Amino acid sequence: EGVALASGYHNLPQITTEKFKPSFISETKTFFRTGDLGKQIAAGVIEFIGRKDNQVKVNGYRIDPEEIEYQLSRHTQIERAIVLPINVDHQTQLSAYCQTDKDIEIAEVRKFLSKSLPVYMIPTSFIFLKQFPLTRHGKIDLRSLAELNGISKLIQLTYIAPRNNLESKLVNIWEKILTKQPIGIFDNFFEIGGHSLLLSRVVTHVHKELNVLVKLADFFKVPTIAGLAALVSKTQYDYQEPIPAITQQKYYPMSHGQRRLWALEFLDHNHTAYGMPSAYQFNGD
Repeated sequence: EGVALASGYHNLPQITTEKFKPSFISETKTFFRTGDLGKQIAAGVIEFIGRKDNQVKVNGYRIDPEEIEYQLSRHTQIERAIVLPINVDHQTQLSAYCQTDKDIEIAEVRKFLSKSLPVYMIPTSFIFLKQFPLTRHGKIDLRSLAELNGISKLIQLTYIAPRNNLESKLVNIWEKILTKQPIGIFDNFFEIGGHSLLLSRVVTHVHKELNVLVKLADFFKVPTIAGLAALVSKTQYDYQEPIPAITQQKYYPMSHGQRRLWALEFLDHNHTAYGMPSAYQFNGD
């Protein structure tokens, strides 16, 4: 509860009703059901012991799969959807299982989701089924769905090698970040193990090695080597001088940002907005 609590989930009335409940303390306040489980171990001390709902943490973001399932269910050709966390190379990723009797392009579904969800919430893999497997009690068999990722890999495109120097450089970047090879120029970044965190690394490497600043949103629309090469070719160069190494000194001049913080501290010694709650020690050269 409190002034910082939102009034609900945007355009998600069902989830809002489930999560936001009237306060038993005051009629004017609202409680939010976080889904956290805990136990009181002392007066005023509660120990966190896990989650009650299906929220998962992916690349540092806490995600509720139900939000993704809701958006997938809004697609006109998808009857219903289940989103589950899967473990790929010791990393948690999201896999979407969609019930449909239509032939749907994964790229089209990604584009549809990108209109309502941030990049980090869009599943890494998609599997389309005419019917979901059911348990003997008639419920969706989640275990069988999860096993599909191991036995029913997404269709791989025929390998097509780079056609020019730019595509070769981009392939080298992808292979270094995704730690797999060979990567063809029409392989989809997200279908060969890529996700939002690795996407950011690709953009950083492209900027560093090719002096071209590509927007994440633009890359998301063309997640292949061929598409990225075309995007890089028409993007204005953004060359930045490398930061020169300086000799080791006892003291170093402050940057403009550091000078600003020093000035604010000088003006008000009781100012605590920039206090450091922790310290780190670095060893080495």
